[in-house]
Amino acid sequence: MFVIESVDKIKDEIIGESVQKHNFPKSTVFPFGDLYKEIVTKIKTLEISAECILYGSVESYNATKEFSDKDYWSQNTSDEEIKNYWIIGRTGQGDSWVMDINHKVFFYDHGLEEMSQENFVDFNINFEQWLQFAYLNKRLEVIYNEGNYNEEVGTKYKEKLKEISKELLENYPWADYDNLVIE
Repeated sequence: MFVIESVDKIKDEIIGESVQKHNFPKSTVFPFGDLYKEIVTKIKTLEISAECILYGSVESYNATKEFSDKDYWSQNTSDEEIKNYWIIGRTGQGDSWVMDINHKVFFYDHGLEEMSQENFVDFNINFEQWLQFAYLNKRLEVIYNEGNYNEEVGTKYKEKLKEISKELLENYPWADYDNLVIE
């Protein structure tokens, strides 16, 4: 029912036969991981699941550039701190997926207004685990849309979330599995 896909399989599925290449501007100094850079420079923005939309390099660059404006951040956040984050995607509701310079991925609820480390939800996942999470959600959406979601499915889904990261299961903002609605 639920399988945590290998990162290589996910990468192959996302990239496919793509030969397009959209590099980041040469002035970009963010220390991207190799996998992240390999994938996003070969794709346009991609909806993996409703909650995990991965920006291609162009859109991620533009989103990060926009959100590097200090007006989006809490008053006591320095320019140097802001440079430690990169916007890698969004959810269907407009929330953001943010990666730090250590390749850790955070969730940011745009309803909190100010961006800051305090407002980022830490799932204790890296980019590779985020991809696995996105594909797990993709599978859940298929099951739900086929009308096959039930308590057993919810339990198995939660078990797989915990395999990816205990914090992912505990801090996932849509964790009301008993009343799950996927749009």
